[in-house]
Amino acid sequence: MTRMTLDEIASLLDQVFPEWRTFSEITALGERDITLRMPFRKQLLRAGGTISGPAMMALADTAAYYLTLAHAGPVASAATANLDIHFLSRPEPIDVTAVATMLRLGRRLSVSAVDLFSGETLVAHATVTYALPPSK
Repeated sequence: MTRMTLDEIASLLDQVFPEWRTFSEITALGERDITLRMPFRKQLLRAGGTISGPAMMALADTAAYYLTLAHAGPVASAATANLDIHFLSRPEPIDVTAVATMLRLGRRLSVSAVDLFSGETLVAHATVTYALPPSK
């Protein structure tokens, strides 16, 4: 069950990361998942006309962070502890969608699986672990 709504997440992000909306947008929040869309921009391309790996890694990390906030609450200081990504196929130069699913939420760690799509094609799969700040 989520502890924050989309509006609460957006409000927190507006306070701590005022430029967050320039990278991606949250399109859906479910009980165990969140969906983000990274709009296509020429700056995301690498040689060969495909979306760069670092841009896709950033999207996976961002989706896992937002999902962590949704489930752990307003812990803006949560930090990436691990990100493992597998690039499966070349993404087209179009919007990329991330679907992050909560695998485990503990007292100190949040673990998510993130699938990245170019159109309907699965182009990458990541697992992302976030370290949560100690409870007070």
